[in-house]
Order: sequence, then C-alpha cells, then structure tokens
Amino acid sequence: LKQATGQIFVVTESVFSMDGDMAPIQDMIILCERYGAHLIVDEAHGIGVVGDRGEGLVQSLGVQDSIFARVYTYGKAPGVHGAAIVGSQRLKDYLINFARSFVYTTALPEVSLAAIRESYQIFPTMVEERKQLGKLVAQFQAADIGYEKLKSHTAIQGVVVPGNDAVGKLADHLQAAGLDVRAIRYPTVPKGAERLRIVLHAYNTEEEVKLMGKAINEFKI
Repeated sequence: LKQATGQIFVVTESVFSMDGDMAPIQDMIILCERYGAHLIVDEAHGIGVVGDRGEGLVQSLGVQDSIFARVYTYGKAPGVHGAAIVGSQRLKDYLINFARSFVYTTALPEVSLAAIRESYQIFPTMVEERKQLGKLVAQFQAADIGYEKLKSHTAIQGVVVPGNDAVGKLADHLQAAGLDVRAIRYPTVPKGAERLRIVLHAYNTEEEVKLMGKAINEFKI
C-alpha cells in the first residue's frame, strides 16, 4: 500500500475458500483508510452462515459503511447461481453503464431471482441450523486425526495431506465410505499443502463427523 500509486483496490474473501479462516476485515479497513485504498470483500462463503442472521462477515461486524464494494455469489449457501455487487449508488451507476461483463450478459431468469429473494427471507430464521453447524465445526476441530487440521471456525475445514497422489487416494477412500469429501491438489494450493477440503452442512450429523474421523484414521497410504 505504501508503494502503490493511483486508485488502489484491496480485494479479499471474507471467508477464505481453501483454508476456512476469516479475513481480518477491521484491520484491513484501518489500513485502507490510512492509505486511501478501496476495500472489496467477496462474501461467497459468508452469506447464510456467518452472523446471527446469516448476513455475512462484513455486516456481522457492522462495518459495511467502510467497504467500497461487497460481492455476494449465490452458488453456495443460497443454492442458486448469479451474484450481486453491493456498494454506493455511484458505483452501481458506473457498473450498469460501463461494466462490459454486465452490459453484454443475459439477465437472470425470474425463477433464479425468486429463489435468491427466498434465500434472503429464510437465512435470518435459520438460527438453530447455524448453531448445529457450529457444533459440528467444534467437534471436527477437536477430533484426533493423523493429519494436520487447518484452524477454522467456519463450514470449510481443511486436512493437509501432502502430495497429489496421497490426498487423492485418501479422498477416494472417504468417498467409498459414503462421504463426499474432495481432494484439492497442487497447483490449486501450494506444493506440500495439498488437502482434503471438507465442507460441513447444518444437516450433517455428529455420527457422520465421527465416521469421517474414523475413516481418515483407518486410511493407510
């Protein structure tokens, strides 16, 4: 930021899609204000699951007025597709008139818009579901498995299994046990940090989390 010139944009995810940890948004706001930078936050993995009402990380912290733009994609918790950009009226007017990817695209069908609206209506009511998800996350974080677990308090959990071949074989083993867990290989993640990417859901059970831990520990490369 000290070295940057011109219009400066800082872009981050709120919940990081590969590690499951959350961005230090408040610290980033302080730095952006200090250096005159614009902060853009992608809430793809925050919407629906982070915050008391599923509002995402930015609004749960009450710092939305300090963010230049927020991006909400609807292919995760909402279970639909498409996305929205939230920002000032000036930003919206600019994008509508000058963003080629918007000007030359096709509008979402009405059924998708209806599903997105319904998601926004449902998310604030899903208090118990978010509590259940939190319990499963804590259970998995406390589980004793033979691999490094990434520290995460969100639905995204990572288990580091170095080597593309090794992590692929372990993922196959878990899928054979009825668990939909996928391998993330290099170069998607750094070499030596290949991992299982586990996404917990509110409808998972404690028994399923136990089964996953048992299946991981049973696997022999």
